[in-house]
Amino acid sequence: MAKDIINKYISERYDRWLDYARYHCSHANMVEEAIDVLNEVLAMLIEKCESNESHVLKLYDSKKGQYRELDFFVLQMIKLNIQSPTSPYRHKYKSIPIDAKIDFQRMDIIDEEDPEQDRSADILQKMQKVRSIFDNLQLSKKAKRVFSWKFFEGNSFSEWEGPEDKKDLYDIYNGVLELIKNKLNNRELF
Repeated sequence: MAKDIINKYISERYDRWLDYARYHCSHANMVEEAIDVLNEVLAMLIEKCESNESHVLKLYDSKKGQYRELDFFVLQMIKLNIQSPTSPYRHKYKSIPIDAKIDFQRMDIIDEEDPEQDRSADILQKMQKVRSIFDNLQLSKKAKRVFSWKFFEGNSFSEWEGPEDKKDLYDIYNGVLELIKNKLNNRELF
């Protein structure tokens, strides 16, 4: 319940807090980071609500004039996260120090190749190869249906609705699988 109240209050006050964050970020040369600062502060507030719900509700319930203590708390957190070099936001998103004397346009930066392979593309290619071999095999309709059921559709033979028992289904499946493996490894029987 407290989380719902706080979430509703955040959604009502978000634009005002964002204006406040933009104002302070503009004075700290962090103009484009206002939304990030505010979202980080609100994430900390929600974490605090989960760990110390009574304190956050007390801030929400107590008023000073037309504003709640929670407003002052959030505004203070925004200001501290922008101005303090040891704040959680500044610590988390610390910029890389750069030398002002270096002209980055004149530097030769080597693009490194991405060593990761596209696994989904590899799997797709292999499945297409298996599908092609499967389609070219001259199998009975029953063998094609059994293999497709298990291999391509990922179903279990315990869900098979035909009259065949599991042993026959596995024999058919393994036979077709062996034929495909032999084709893949260029060990064709005939």
